[in-house]
Amino acid sequence: MLTPDAIRRILDAYQPVDIPALPGRTNHLRAGVLVPLVLGADPYCLVTERAAHLGQHGGEVSFPGGKPDPGDGTLERTALREAEEELGITGAEVLGELSAMPLYTSDWRLVPFVAAVPEAPLTPSPGEVARVFRMSLIDWLDRPHLDGIPYTMMGLSSHSPIFALDGVVMYGGTAHTFYELLQLLAPLLGREVPPFVAGRFSWPELLG
Repeated sequence: MLTPDAIRRILDAYQPVDIPALPGRTNHLRAGVLVPLVLGADPYCLVTERAAHLGQHGGEVSFPGGKPDPGDGTLERTALREAEEELGITGAEVLGELSAMPLYTSDWRLVPFVAAVPEAPLTPSPGEVARVFRMSLIDWLDRPHLDGIPYTMMGLSSHSPIFALDGVVMYGGTAHTFYELLQLLAPLLGREVPPFVAGRFSWPELLG
């Protein structure tokens, strides 16, 4: 079973990096986001489908978070505040940080903080959150493969992960962050991250 202490040890030993800005973007704006984990026999991560009317990233699947307010002081505090405002999450225990991930659809980049959160009823903000998804770590790690779109950046070839949910897909910076989380936590769950298979999704289809 995953425990906060075990996850904290993994993240303490990890060296998160600032992923370079994407082509045509500066990605100089830093948003604090929370990667909320509910631990137990079947640990899961909470993500949201953003309300379609929102000016930036409307309809996209994301972690709770956003731009810092003047009174936040730190991006970690931003992430905790936004998680409470968007989902009613309180009592979060921050365990560590993941890599700062640039977004393709804006000049923002995600600064993700992994947190253990209580299993408690959520109160999604109707103005910001259309739906909440519970992404089981074991379910995704036990799949025969993960969907990906091949890409080459700075001379290196890889895959951009795609996670199909109920009628929507998680892609881009949020998907890369979730994939990074799977890579780090898979050994604690006695599993390996499934290989990528390309072909089911394309960027023109996802980006419209």
